[in-house]
Amino acid sequence: MRSSLFLGCCLLLLTIGSCSKDNASVMEEEEVVLPDFRLIGENTDNVYRFSYDRIAGSGTETNLTQSLGVDPLYLTLRQVEDVVSFYSFSSGSFSLVQVNTFTGQSVAYPDFYTVTDERSITWGANSEDLIFLGNYSPKGSRDFEIRTLDPSDGSFTDLPIALNIQQAYAPLYYRQRLMFTYRDEAGSYKIGIFDSESRTLLLTLDFGQGIPNILIDDVGNIGILVGLGNSIFTYQVYDIEMLDQLSEIPFTLDVFLPPGPLQGTVFGSTLYYTNNLAQPSEVPFGPAYFDFGTNTNVEIDILGIVQQVESDTGSNIDLTAIRYYDDAEVFLVGYANADFQNDLNGGVLVISKTGQLLDRIPLSFVPTYFVEP
Repeated sequence: MRSSLFLGCCLLLLTIGSCSKDNASVMEEEEVVLPDFRLIGENTDNVYRFSYDRIAGSGTETNLTQSLGVDPLYLTLRQVEDVVSFYSFSSGSFSLVQVNTFTGQSVAYPDFYTVTDERSITWGANSEDLIFLGNYSPKGSRDFEIRTLDPSDGSFTDLPIALNIQQAYAPLYYRQRLMFTYRDEAGSYKIGIFDSESRTLLLTLDFGQGIPNILIDDVGNIGILVGLGNSIFTYQVYDIEMLDQLSEIPFTLDVFLPPGPLQGTVFGSTLYYTNNLAQPSEVPFGPAYFDFGTNTNVEIDILGIVQQVESDTGSNIDLTAIRYYDDAEVFLVGYANADFQNDLNGGVLVISKTGQLLDRIPLSFVPTYFVEP
């Protein structure tokens, strides 16, 4: 399901404005280094694609709802390379719209799957040419399987995974590997690794009561963070092709990382992650990073940054999305202007690794997903 704060909310119409860069929030202590970036944004009526060119110092936006019919109430978004896929549901059927965020090319698969009483769909994912549906079958049971569907001709195959599981979590796809997390009948956390070409289950990793977070590291291997309790973790790396374990690093980190795909990434020996602040807090999450080599954790003072932005703009803001860009060594954080639901808009905060607000880029809509570079 979507992590956007708009899911299930009833918002009012957005008046589209121009996109310009606000230099009022630029800090002089550090040089402002902006990366090229792409993002998906939205309001209640439209979904947008936005591309920022750091040399030009400006960005271009495309209304995907008007141009491609992307439903603003889409269920979830997946990314494979430069292509983002929007899954939606209407009148008993799932539909899919795929957009290349770099070229703008698109393809649509309307009503590619119609719901029946035989199975209950829990997630959807895709490769470059196939769609994968994680489902309970028969409907009403907890028996988990994967259906691989070719949208070009409607053909499919089914692969049983496990009986009577407790819960299924969101999947992750990369280079013919579909990786999915679930909790089995006995309560053990497991990750299955499925080959999309042969449509076979290659490996199942059992973590017991350890909570796994899965990611693709900066060299293209599978990384799994396993929370063992009492702030104790291990970081395991597996070869993406042979699935051999390459390394394992124990570390301690006083955070909770929910199972499934990590909301973050690893570059070199550093983990960049989304830090969920203890509630009640005025801010739900913020940027943080952890150095495996020194066992040092840095949490950005996102509350102070939000207060600074609210003072500069004169309005309250809500954070909506986050991603770290290694080339520029900055966090980009999306936000919504919470006080203007009659004219909903937001923008992007540019935050350095030292925790300074370097820039603020206003947008005429609200960012909800930064496209992975």
